[in-house]
Amino acid sequence: MTATLVAKHLAAAHGERSLFSGLDLVVAPGDVIGLVGVNGAGKSTLLRLLAGLDTPEHGEIRLSPPTATVGHLPQEPERRPGETVRDFLARRTGVAAAQSAMDAATQALVEGAPGADDAYAAALERWLDLGGADLDERAEETAAGLGLDVGLDQPMTGLSGGQAARAGLASLLLSRYDVFL
Repeated sequence: MTATLVAKHLAAAHGERSLFSGLDLVVAPGDVIGLVGVNGAGKSTLLRLLAGLDTPEHGEIRLSPPTATVGHLPQEPERRPGETVRDFLARRTGVAAAQSAMDAATQALVEGAPGADDAYAAALERWLDLGGADLDERAEETAAGLGLDVGLDQPMTGLSGGQAARAGLASLLLSRYDVFL
């Protein structure tokens, strides 16, 4: 699927300091854009806004089609206690959430809930679209290709900074988002 991300009149600040205002941006299918600036200029803030992780102080962000998905590679990967590299990859690709939705839809089917068949079909389609069916195989190959030479069942909290950064990059490469930030 191709997607267009449009930002209009965005504004953001850090405390009393304005980072940017009146920012307009269109990212069309196939566009590759570099974001450069000094530390503290608001690059990470802008990316978090575009990814939908934060809310702008002013302005709006739209995706076309509205069902498009946005992937974001943060500067520092969020490492959760007890989470393995495999679990991290599933979470960051959206496959873990899609699996949970499919499990809930399966339970609703078992219970005979009204509309459960449609909910299951939608959940299954989402899981397949995100690559849930072959994530484990692709994860092993991608990790090896990036030089992430640790077992995928190792805890994320046990990785070095460089290994965690590679795991973050692997999560983006394994993702099937429409827009990558």
